[in-house]
Amino acid sequence: MLLKQSASFDFNHGPPGLPKNSAPIEGVMQANDPASPKLPDCTPFRFSTADLPKRDRLTIFREVIGRATVKLDLAPLADRPFRADLVAQALPGLVIVSGASANVRAARTRELLDDSDDLILKIFTSGIGVAAQRGQEVTLRAGDALLMSAAETSVSATSSLSSFITLPLKLKAVASLVSSPEDALMRLLPGTDALRLLAGYVKELQDSTQLTTYELQRAVVTHVYDLAALAIGATLDGTALAGSRGLRAAQLAAIKADINTHLADPDLTLTAVAARQRLRPRSLQGLFADHSTSFSEFVLEARLTLAHRLLSDPRWDDRNISSIAFEAGFGDLSYFNRGFRRRYGARPSDIRAATRR
Repeated sequence: MLLKQSASFDFNHGPPGLPKNSAPIEGVMQANDPASPKLPDCTPFRFSTADLPKRDRLTIFREVIGRATVKLDLAPLADRPFRADLVAQALPGLVIVSGASANVRAARTRELLDDSDDLILKIFTSGIGVAAQRGQEVTLRAGDALLMSAAETSVSATSSLSSFITLPLKLKAVASLVSSPEDALMRLLPGTDALRLLAGYVKELQDSTQLTTYELQRAVVTHVYDLAALAIGATLDGTALAGSRGLRAAQLAAIKADINTHLADPDLTLTAVAARQRLRPRSLQGLFADHSTSFSEFVLEARLTLAHRLLSDPRWDDRNISSIAFEAGFGDLSYFNRGFRRRYGARPSDIRAATRR
C-alpha cells in the first residue's frame, strides 16, 4: 500500500526557466562518466525542499532534482506536506547521494531508464522505507540495505522521516569482487559491520575537505566499492582484497571519528575505542601504524587542534585557558602547555592575545 501511485498534483505553476544546467548539477551528472577528463569538484551539493519557495517546491523537486539530476520521478506519496534534504557528492565514476525524506515516492520509470547496467545499493540509516522491483517489495529499516538494478523500473518510498544513502555501482566493478552480483538483487541485506562502516565512511567523505587530488578521489571510490562488495557478499579473493583496502580505510576513519567525538572524555583510551569499534586493541594500533603514527599521537594532535581552535574563537573569550584545556580533554595543564608550545611554537596565551588584537 505504501507504494501506491501518488496523488495528482498541479504542475502548471512552476517557475519559468528552471536551472537544469546549473553548475552543481552538471558536476554531479559528469561524475557518472568515469572517462570524463575533468576532475569532478567533490564539494557536496546540498539541497533541501525547505529552501524552496512553497509555490514552486514540488515543480523544482520533481523536474530539476528528480528528472534532470537523479533520473527519478519524485512526488509526494500522499496529499500532505513532503520533505527532502539531499547531499550529492561527485567522485570519479561515482555519485554518492545521502539524505532524508518524508512522504516521498521515487519511481524510475521506463522513460527515465538509460543504457546503464548500474547496480544501486540503497542503505537505510534511520527510519523505515519500502522498495519494489521485479514484482518484489522489500521493507528496509535502520541498518538494512538493498541491491537494485538501475536498468529496470522500480519504486521506493518513505512515509515518515527516514535517512538513507544511495550508491550507483558499476556492475563490472562489483563483479570483480562479488560472484554473480545479480543474484543479490532485491535480497534484503541486514545490518553488518561492513554496512555500518560503509555508512560511516560515506559520512566522513561528505564532511571531508581533503579530497583535492585525483589519486585520493579514486582511492576513496575503490574503498566504497570494497565495502559495498563485503556487504553484498564478496568472494574469498574479493574479501581478502577488500579487507586490505577499503575495510582498513573505513575502520581507521571510524576510529578517528570516534576519537573526535570523545576528545573531552578524560577516559578516552585505546581499549575503550577498540571496544566501541569491535576491534582488538592490537588491530587498532596496527591501523595507525600503517600511517606511521599511533593512537596516542593522533589523540594528542586532535586535542591540540581543538584547543587552538577554541583559543582562536572569540566566542570562548570568557573561558580561561585551563578551562579550554580541560574542554579539549587535557587533565594536566603543564602537559597541555608543553605540548601546545611544541606543536605551535607559541604559548596558549599568545594565541589568545593575537585573536583579541
